[in-house]
Amino acid sequence: MSKTKGVIDPAAVDKEEMFIGWAPAPAVDRRFLLAALPFGLLGAGGASWLVASELGDPGAGEWLTNATHEVTGLLTAAPYPMIRVADPSGPYGMRTVLLVAQGKCTAALKFGVHEASLVTASGVLIQRKNRQMLEVPPFLEKWLEPAEISLSSDVADPTPVNLGSARLSGTIMDSKCFFGVMRPGHGKTHKACASLCIRGGIPPSFWARTRDGRESIMLMTDSNGGPMSMDILPYVADPVEAEGEVVQVGDLIQFRADASAYRRI
Repeated sequence: MSKTKGVIDPAAVDKEEMFIGWAPAPAVDRRFLLAALPFGLLGAGGASWLVASELGDPGAGEWLTNATHEVTGLLTAAPYPMIRVADPSGPYGMRTVLLVAQGKCTAALKFGVHEASLVTASGVLIQRKNRQMLEVPPFLEKWLEPAEISLSSDVADPTPVNLGSARLSGTIMDSKCFFGVMRPGHGKTHKACASLCIRGGIPPSFWARTRDGRESIMLMTDSNGGPMSMDILPYVADPVEAEGEVVQVGDLIQFRADASAYRRI
C-alpha cells in the first residue's frame, strides 16, 4: 500500500488513544476528570479567596439614594459650594455639607440670589464618616428655597485657624466618588473618573494615611484658600506629596498648596 504525505494510516492508529469529537470520552479520561474535579474546584476557590483578601477595603462611604434629604443653613460658593449647618451636638457646633450636582457637572449649579443666604436644599445625601455632601439636581427649580433661621457668626463665618506648615504624601481624589458614590472611589483604576469629576467642579480631596493607619481627608485649595487650579489634573489618583498649610475652617480641614507644589513619589 502506498503512503500519501499528510494522511494517517487508520491501521496504524490505536483507537483507544485517538480523539473522536462525536464519540464518548475514553474510560481512562473519564476516571481522571472525575478524580481531578474536586481538587480543581478547591484550587480555584482558594485562588479566588487569596485574590479577594488582597483587595483594598472599598471604604465606609454611603450614597443614600433611597430618600430625599433636606439641609438648612448658610449657602456659600467659596472655595466650593457648601452649606454651613448649626450642629450643637458636634465637636465644632457646626457641620459643613458640600454641594454637588448629579453627574459630573457641579460647575453648572446656579445659586442666583440664594448665594450667601440662608437656604434649605433638597437632594441625596453622600457621606463618609464625619464628612457629608448633598447631591442636587441642577435643573430643578425647587431644590433650593430660602430659609428663615438664625445662625451665629461662628457657624455662618468660622474663623480660619492655621495649624502650621506640613509636607504631606497621599492621593488626590474627587470628593463625590470618594465619599461614597463609588466604592472604592480611589486608586489608579479611578483616575479617569476622578479627573472628569474634578474638571466638572467637584471639590478635590487629599487622602493621606498616618503611619499608624489612621485616615485623614482634607479639602484641597490653592495657597490662598481658593478653588484648586485645573493644573492639578495630571496628578489625580497618583501617589504625590506637597508642602503647604493645614488650615481648619469650622469642621473642615483644608490643605492649602498650589498645583505647582505637588510632585509624584
